Amino acid sequence: MFNFDENTLFISMSILIGITYGVVAQQKQFCFSGGIKDIILFKHTRRTASLIVAITVSLLGTQTISFLYDLDLTQTRYYLDINYLFIIIGGIMFGYGMMISDGCSSRHLIKFSQGDMQSFYILITLGIFAYLTYSLFSIYNDFLLEQLVIQSFSVLKDFEIPMIILLPILLYILYKSLQKCINIFQILDGVLIGLIITSTWYFTAVLFQDMFIDIQPQSLSFVYPLGKIVQYIQNGFHSTYLIFPVLVVFGVIIGAFISSKMNKQYSKKQMCDNSQQNPPSLFKKLVGAALMGIGGILAVGCTVGQGLSGLSTLSLASLIAIVSIYLSAYFTAKSMHKKNALIACFIFEFNSKK
Repeated sequence: MFNFDENTLFISMSILIGITYGVVAQQKQFCFSGGIKDIILFKHTRRTASLIVAITVSLLGTQTISFLYDLDLTQTRYYLDINYLFIIIGGIMFGYGMMISDGCSSRHLIKFSQGDMQSFYILITLGIFAYLTYSLFSIYNDFLLEQLVIQSFSVLKDFEIPMIILLPILLYILYKSLQKCINIFQILDGVLIGLIITSTWYFTAVLFQDMFIDIQPQSLSFVYPLGKIVQYIQNGFHSTYLIFPVLVVFGVIIGAFISSKMNKQYSKKQMCDNSQQNPPSLFKKLVGAALMGIGGILAVGCTVGQGLSGLSTLSLASLIAIVSIYLSAYFTAKSMHKKNALIACFIFEFNSKK
């Protein structure tokens, strides 16, 4: 019999959460930017449907957990000290960078685990700029918030979106994107991702609290953790920086790597022939990564951090962030498509036989 102390159990569960996400995301190539590319290039909505399912399941699950355990989600980082100007600017930067670099932070974790070394460089760049941005804000935060324009967009506590408004919108979008769906198994990844978001809220807000582990209630996010990994490396791999989201990132890489060895369909380093197209150069992708690092900190999260974890708390700031990211990414993708620079290696459609 193994005798686990609470700290070992905490580390193991944190990594396991990441492994689970990595396996699911790699198996079905769950991807926010990929859903946009599918719509523009092929008029297909399978990955968009999975995304909406993930948002809906995480919303319903998180709110259920909140009700059952009397959790005050308005005390999380998605509500406190919000600046809408930073949220919008950060979202626009992140959305643009996401399309230029061919994937958001979570997507590049999966691609790197599959053997794509360009994604490794993108992750390093993203992490460095996230770390620098967070550090600069820590130093100059008071000065910035004293500026009149910035101050006018600041709120001490964000607003909650009524469930009765948000849920019908999600269900309508889901209905439109599911019209060609053959069976529920085609969007199973969305269900599983939503449950992972929900269970992570439970672990951090309930279970770990009962274990007297000092951790703020949170769910998945990937920009800030990548910045913390840079700080972890900079400080000589000191265990102090192995916080929950960092352990989750390591778990994602492990899970996606293992999954890619079994799921050969998406495991090759060069997954498509783009010789007849004009994709962004590695330098442009790194610029996109830098914008994602800066934008993800300004927007208080990435596509997963705000679009899934944040929105599941009914935060208005999260809705503004993900809408800003989506619109920026969509119009960037449209512009790239006109220049023959929008690359898609696989077709994700409902009537696919694969």
